[in-house]
Amino acid sequence: MNILNVSKVSKTFAGANGGTLALQATDLTVAENDFITILGPSGCGKSTLLRMVAGLDTPTTGSITLDGKAVSGPGADRGMVFQSYTLFPWLTVLQNVCFGLREKGLPLAQQQEIAHAFLAKVGLKDFAHHFPKQLSGGMQQRTALARALANNPRILLMDEPFGALDHQTRELMQELLQGIWEAERKTVLFVTHDIDEAIFMGSRTVVMSARPGRIKCDLPVPIDHPRHYSVKTTPVFMDLKARLTEEIRIEVQRAAGLVAAA
Repeated sequence: MNILNVSKVSKTFAGANGGTLALQATDLTVAENDFITILGPSGCGKSTLLRMVAGLDTPTTGSITLDGKAVSGPGADRGMVFQSYTLFPWLTVLQNVCFGLREKGLPLAQQQEIAHAFLAKVGLKDFAHHFPKQLSGGMQQRTALARALANNPRILLMDEPFGALDHQTRELMQELLQGIWEAERKTVLFVTHDIDEAIFMGSRTVVMSARPGRIKCDLPVPIDHPRHYSVKTTPVFMDLKARLTEEIRIEVQRAAGLVAAA
């Protein structure tokens, strides 16, 4: 069953000469429990699309619905994790994870019970009373992930969440999130510029064209779960990586004006 429907959505940013068209009219459906990864060259509109689904930006044309209800602003039914660390520095790890639960009006004991459960899932049960400045980058992102999941959103929106991490930490975070998704079966829309990450994480990978962005292709990832990093050396992984690499390479060339637009 599709829970997210993006229909004919475009985005033009105001400016001289009619503004800048960032995203062409775009259609996208996301089924319950899907893990959709979105790839594309810089400036193609993938983050803009995600922000509109989050309700942080407004489409110029078209409509976005979640569970049949129009998205008109941010809501607790969507959990957002950004690339930058967005924790409240004056709150402890536990208080950060409890923040959305407190806003919902849950009793303190219930807030803490839920928060402790998700901190355990992300491997931070011993850091509940630390402040963000006392954590590494990877630990801060694990806290942000726990905070988003604790609110029990219908869909988790992730905008290059591991982009600022070193390679080893990034791989650990990919495995952690993949394991949580396999257990929790949340619906995820995940923006990345990393092809290996898109394949390893996704059940489908959507490739966007150079600006003004549009969905160029939407490919299933035919790799069974649970996934282990050894899948990266398998023929099916390498074949899909070759296909996606070529798709992205063409769009990067178009963005640089080296080949004509399609």
